[in-house]
Amino acid sequence: MLVIALAVSLALNWLMIVTYSAESWSAFQKFATTSHSLWLTFGMAALTLLLEILGLAGPYQERLVTNSATMTANLNYALTHHSAYHVPYPYTANTLYHAFGTFGGTGMLLALVIAIYIGSNNHNYHVVARWSLLPALFNSNGPLLTGLPVLYNPIYLIPFILAPLVNMGVAALAIGWHWIPPVVYPVPVGTPGPLIAFIGTNGNVVALLLGIIDLALSVAIYLPFMRLAEAIVQAAQKQAGGVEHA
Repeated sequence: MLVIALAVSLALNWLMIVTYSAESWSAFQKFATTSHSLWLTFGMAALTLLLEILGLAGPYQERLVTNSATMTANLNYALTHHSAYHVPYPYTANTLYHAFGTFGGTGMLLALVIAIYIGSNNHNYHVVARWSLLPALFNSNGPLLTGLPVLYNPIYLIPFILAPLVNMGVAALAIGWHWIPPVVYPVPVGTPGPLIAFIGTNGNVVALLLGIIDLALSVAIYLPFMRLAEAIVQAAQKQAGGVEHA
């Protein structure tokens, strides 16, 4: 696995050196963050998640502090009509990915912290989770990415990508059925994940409940993979102990 990870990393770094252009990347990121197509938003989110677990930056990696054109148009509509239910761009990076797919940072890693507290018997896992809880509450995933680790870990690849996309799908359905308005109001960077939609919809209680439901779904998605990773670690420790005794 180490050799494979090293080969992939070297190949990707070589590709970045050969093809990278600051101007082209900025144009691509601007295109991604201003997109209002439902399928393109999901595609860019999936690309961001895949690149993040490989240690690379994706189009949605950093949340933009300044408003994009779609965010401005949505906010202007809400202020003019005193309602955000029929904004012109309901499915964007801001209304779906940043609002419902980044609890604990990229990959919904706040859910993994909770999963460890609920279902892990590994002391080292609990140590990492304890030190990662506060950063994860404010959407920083660095301690878990490198401490568990999640980075380059194929076991966590599926939940890392799946959990945010499931949450975005649930949110898209809720927006489409007008259960909640899209997130249009500015939310400070670092706001705890489940509160982003609540604040960004001007205090919509259903949006808050949906955020809590999404977090619970993500915990359920992460639990079996966390237990699998724990079982592999325990098996490796037992095997190492057997070799030492032999």
